[in-house]
Amino acid sequence: MKICANPWCKQSFEITQDDLAFYDRVSPVFAGKKYLIPPPTHCPDCRQQRRLAQCNEQNLYPGQCGLCTKRTLTQFPAGSGIPYYCRECWHSDKCDALSYGREINFSRPFFEQLAELKRSVPSLALDVQGELVNSEYIHFAGSSKNCYLIMHADFCEDCMYGYGFKYNRSCIDGFYNLHCERCYDCVDVLKCYGLVHCQDCANCSDSAFLRDCIGCRNCFLCVGLRNAEYCFNNQQMTRGEYEKKMKEYSLRSYRQCNECAAERKNLEARHHFKFFQGNNVENSSGDHLNNCKNVHASFDCENVEQGKFLYQVVTGAKDVQDIYQYGLNLQQSYESAIVGENSYHLLFSYGGHTTSDLTYCWYAERCKNCFGCVNISRAKHCILNRQYSPEEYEVTAGKLAEHMKKTGEWGEFLPMSISPFGYNKTTAQQYYPLKKSDAVKSNIRWDDTELPPPKATKVIPGSRLLDNSNDVPDDILQWAIQCEVTGRPFKILPQELRFYRDHGLPPPRKSWQQRHFDRFAQRNPRKFWTRSCAKCRKEIRTTWAPERPETVYCEQCYVQAVY
Repeated sequence: MKICANPWCKQSFEITQDDLAFYDRVSPVFAGKKYLIPPPTHCPDCRQQRRLAQCNEQNLYPGQCGLCTKRTLTQFPAGSGIPYYCRECWHSDKCDALSYGREINFSRPFFEQLAELKRSVPSLALDVQGELVNSEYIHFAGSSKNCYLIMHADFCEDCMYGYGFKYNRSCIDGFYNLHCERCYDCVDVLKCYGLVHCQDCANCSDSAFLRDCIGCRNCFLCVGLRNAEYCFNNQQMTRGEYEKKMKEYSLRSYRQCNECAAERKNLEARHHFKFFQGNNVENSSGDHLNNCKNVHASFDCENVEQGKFLYQVVTGAKDVQDIYQYGLNLQQSYESAIVGENSYHLLFSYGGHTTSDLTYCWYAERCKNCFGCVNISRAKHCILNRQYSPEEYEVTAGKLAEHMKKTGEWGEFLPMSISPFGYNKTTAQQYYPLKKSDAVKSNIRWDDTELPPPKATKVIPGSRLLDNSNDVPDDILQWAIQCEVTGRPFKILPQELRFYRDHGLPPPRKSWQQRHFDRFAQRNPRKFWTRSCAKCRKEIRTTWAPERPETVYCEQCYVQAVY
């Protein structure tokens, strides 16, 4: 047991023999000598907080490429001091990251030198990968077509306002929709079609207001069903009865949608929930795990084998620990964020694609054997963006590792104080909220930048929108709608309005970011509590807090009750 070194925390946490074996297994070797990674000094949550403090996933700004001056959306606000290029210029011959290379100063802390390099080497305006077609405004995403403002997303088509989208088509307003089509405002749905306002569902279709349903179709306002059809309010009906009942409901009505959402909450209060969400898992613990084996204390992972303290690692990973986001065949990596796509042995790095053997790097593509490099592509044997011969690299990397041991930096992730983003604009604020005064006191950047309102012929409060989407005129495309929660104006796009009309849905009255935060709030926190199964009283570790009113069963009791 250790005590977390974060002065805000001081919680105790456990380091197991398996953890120590993993640290030994992934420790780098330079010039024939292994530089052991020490046990972490921070608890899992505080380690995750440091990684998230480097990620601005939701706050995007208008800007222009520093090379071709083309207008582009960017993750960096004006005045950030970070130079950035559009994707085309960044990958062109005109951008040479190694021209910014510098010697190591062994009389100064390494993180200071890395932060200075970050402020000089041009970054990508947006972090995107793969082939993109008509998808200029997506971030931490790739290989998509006709998509707009989707984040942590890959292999999507005709999608908007989604987070954690993978292999989706024609989906809008979702949080963790995997392999889905024509879904709207859904949270944690897998292999579903035509769902509206649903959560925690798999293999369902043509339904609305479902929660914790599997293999259901043509169902409305149901919770906890399995392989059901033509059910309303958890009551079985004939097809004729169901179709007649559905004529009483119109998803085009904003008012009626809110009433149905409240009614589903009443159903959930009488439902029993399993202590974790997951499918096809073996010897694993966490929440929202799919096709995982030997994965522990992890959340929102898919197709992962042998891992721990993982968050949003999907589409394949093996033998990894302390990773935030990505995957796609990521192996033997530790304490990194936004890394993956056939990458191997990444340590304490942020942003890595098709790379291997990186240590303390800050965004790299198709690189190998690099240490302390920033925004590099197709490089080998570089330190602080300076080219070395293979032999020089091995010796110098070892000297730098020894230097970092002396400064206390070796084995620690990039500190929050050198993040290029204000803490309040990063994902860390979502999971680990801080007050501005506390952040400033701890030398953590804060950003009060606000975007200018969109240009519009007029601004109308969301509450003044007509209730039924059939009555909303085309003029809405020229208006700005004032978000009901934040008061900030936002606009509806033509393709967005077309989706609402085609699917019989009312236009939203909240901004796309507020809708994202609302869906985020529907999910359980990434935290474990000990409580008893409501039926057999067996002790369980779960993300359902003991004071919450929901009925929670262990897996055995849940299966008996549902099936």
